[in-house]
Amino acid sequence: MRLMNMGLRAAMVGSAAALMVGVLAGEAGATSNNIDSWSTSTPPVRCVQALCLYYSPNAEGAIWKNGEAGAGDLGYWSFYNDNAPGSNSGAGAGQEVRNNAASAENGATNCSMGIYVYPDNYGDSNVLDPGRGGNLTSNLRNNEASVAPLGVQYIYQCG
Repeated sequence: MRLMNMGLRAAMVGSAAALMVGVLAGEAGATSNNIDSWSTSTPPVRCVQALCLYYSPNAEGAIWKNGEAGAGDLGYWSFYNDNAPGSNSGAGAGQEVRNNAASAENGATNCSMGIYVYPDNYGDSNVLDPGRGGNLTSNLRNNEASVAPLGVQYIYQCG
């Protein structure tokens, strides 16, 4: 009986270890792409925050603005119409931000920002350097869940 219990415990420990290796391997496979394509100082300037997400490509459509704090789950936020001239800013207004963004801009002056496929800043990401904007890559377009200053996952602040 004692031998059977030891075998059962060994099997449970082995299963837990295999599960942890699988979790770590999944995270290790995450990719990060820099999407810097344009300068945010080129008119029209819509993003004066650390990070702005747009419903449409090329910084068009409805907007969501965030300070340098980041957001662990974009499901709590909605796009809104900022009435920017020539931007079709009504498109997507009222839609949830999570899994609905097509482009982004980083209006910060001192930190890069990451856009992540999973909540709490995990998984594949797109990165924008300060003062840059770009269209999300195909694996993040309409598939993003969180944003954060790069390398600062739980200290929600650039600095």
